[in-house]
Amino acid sequence: MTAGRPKRHHYVPQFYLRRFACADDANKVRVVERHGDVLAIDRKSIDRIGYEDALHDYVENGVAGSIEGPINHVIETPFSKGPTWKKIVEGQSAALSDADKVPIYGFARHLQRRNLETLRFIEAESTRFTGGHLDADLDEDEREMHAWIAASADHAHALFREGAMDTTIPADADTIKVMVCHSPVPFRTSTNPTLMISAPGRQSVFGAVFNDLRTWWLTLDRTCGAFIIAGGPPGLSHSTMPPDAARMINRQYLVQHANSMTVRYLLADDPYLDDDLRWAGYGFDRTTTHGARWQKRGGGE
Repeated sequence: MTAGRPKRHHYVPQFYLRRFACADDANKVRVVERHGDVLAIDRKSIDRIGYEDALHDYVENGVAGSIEGPINHVIETPFSKGPTWKKIVEGQSAALSDADKVPIYGFARHLQRRNLETLRFIEAESTRFTGGHLDADLDEDEREMHAWIAASADHAHALFREGAMDTTIPADADTIKVMVCHSPVPFRTSTNPTLMISAPGRQSVFGAVFNDLRTWWLTLDRTCGAFIIAGGPPGLSHSTMPPDAARMINRQYLVQHANSMTVRYLLADDPYLDDDLRWAGYGFDRTTTHGARWQKRGGGE
């Protein structure tokens, strides 16, 4: 603690992580932890993952500030105590309706914007811009934004803070479709929970229907998650996800885990993990006190 404030700033809300707690310990989750080419499967305390020391602190005009408190009061608490999250906590995800579409979309967007991965991406893009390596087709507004970021070491963090604290209803909210999917296969998540599934011009592993749509996935708990689709008929719908499709979602989190800049923890508590680790090119190394170690062997199958 510093000046009465917590130093450990979570970029993944603990109320979200608790939806994946171990059956015998509400304070721990089963994780796959990345250490270079080695994966350690273990149990971790929820308060010890998905955080960065002093992530939300800053100094502006010589005055120290923080968005840690405002994020909790303005965003986390209202959503975690609201009717949408209450349905999920109480196991009533089948009761999610059109009234829950914007809250789910807003939560997914918030998780994406406040994530450490986003801050590191902004910093990396700023470095590329300064080095003259960004694509030549940036428009004028994008060039001005990058020039502003590059002008100060703090501007990348300022842009990150602005996104993390954004509470406006997105302009495209009325055109968003949310497809709530229920599955008998336990869903995984990670310390960057919002997955990009498809974008125009990029082929989707989920079929041609997604190829021309911007689509995200957010796991809500072990039994349900949601596709958030920009395009197509708006609204909220429910469907039962086939086991093979649920396993594809879970593998996408494994791919994210392997390729991201900051995602150290994959939350996985399902019977298919060993098979999927082999699919991803890992081989079993040894059993440990609380889990196992796997070693990268080469490309996936």
